[in-house]
Amino acid sequence: MKKLSIIAAFFLGMALASAPAYPENSVGLGYVYPTAGELTAGLVLPFAPLGMETGLDLEVRYPRLGVSATGKVLLLPSLTMGGQFVSVGLYSELRYADPGLFGGYLGGAFSLELPQMGPVEGALSGQLGLGYFPKGSWTSFFGYGLGLRLYYDPVALELVTNDRDLFRASLLFLW
Repeated sequence: MKKLSIIAAFFLGMALASAPAYPENSVGLGYVYPTAGELTAGLVLPFAPLGMETGLDLEVRYPRLGVSATGKVLLLPSLTMGGQFVSVGLYSELRYADPGLFGGYLGGAFSLELPQMGPVEGALSGQLGLGYFPKGSWTSFFGYGLGLRLYYDPVALELVTNDRDLFRASLLFLW
């Protein structure tokens, strides 16, 4: 248990995720600071190799085109840490951004379920991956993020900071 706490603290400290580690069916609209909009969709895929859930997240940015597709595999769906559930998974992401920038990352993701606050539930998620996407510095080799989702069924508010965005807010519809 102590090792698990150290590993979770390490990833939380290293990651400054977008979506949770677990797959969800969702569609949403968001704002990326300072001047971009985004459309998002998440799908739980109909196959589960070795009983592990799989999912796909898609994101399209406008007015300057940017597209990303993220595949997920949920490895450990319900670890318990301090009375809260922790999910751990793997992700693989491909990105394209105007003008002709292309790259991808492979890494790990985690989600920590937050205590229920009245009718609102929440999850803190982080991810850290290695790969390459041209950003003009050594951070081109790392994909990272930290996100907070607040759920009020059937909608969720997502607040994110990651290697591409200083701040992103999205309103999602889940089913």
